[in-house]
Amino acid sequence: MREEKGALTDVVDELKKVSQREDRVEVGQLIDALDHRGYGPALAVLPLIELTPIGGIPGFPTLLAFTLAIITIRLLMGYEHFWAPGWLRRRRLKSQRVIKSVEWLKPVSLRIDAKLHERLSRFAGPTARRAACVVILGLLLTVPPLELIPFATSGPMIVISIFGLGLLYRDGLLMLLGFIGAVVAVAWGLSGFSTSGSGGFST
Repeated sequence: MREEKGALTDVVDELKKVSQREDRVEVGQLIDALDHRGYGPALAVLPLIELTPIGGIPGFPTLLAFTLAIITIRLLMGYEHFWAPGWLRRRRLKSQRVIKSVEWLKPVSLRIDAKLHERLSRFAGPTARRAACVVILGLLLTVPPLELIPFATSGPMIVISIFGLGLLYRDGLLMLLGFIGAVVAVAWGLSGFSTSGSGGFST
């Protein structure tokens, strides 16, 4: 797998550059901008977009989850390049919303690039990568129902981003944190459903 070093901010800048070309940007253009950089940057940056203003658009978290699921399955199966169905690639987003979102991410990416590095790399190898893919797919399945609960989709997306950063920097500590975070995110989501459900039956 392609290894990137300190490239998170470059990825954010490239997404902004692609979005500046027209009034609307296709999802396929954003995917292509990430393709040659590998899976780590894609799984690190794309989930964080859900935390920005564009993540508040109804249905966007589910669309993003579907996109990430396709990318993750490709990684799990050993494919080098990304792929997405035509209908997904043709989906268009307002460029200004995408630009504002990546500008919001820029300070975050600068801090991450300055602090993260390779460590405990034995926990970021092929076996851990495959296990992470399975966990990520499980987390993505929770996103559509969690859209019913305000801000609940942020939990799984943050954990997926942690896995992506672990892959990007070969950071085994982040990979371990990702597995722990997955358990926390699922518990958080279940508690949210429990709370909303009990509230629905109150008199």
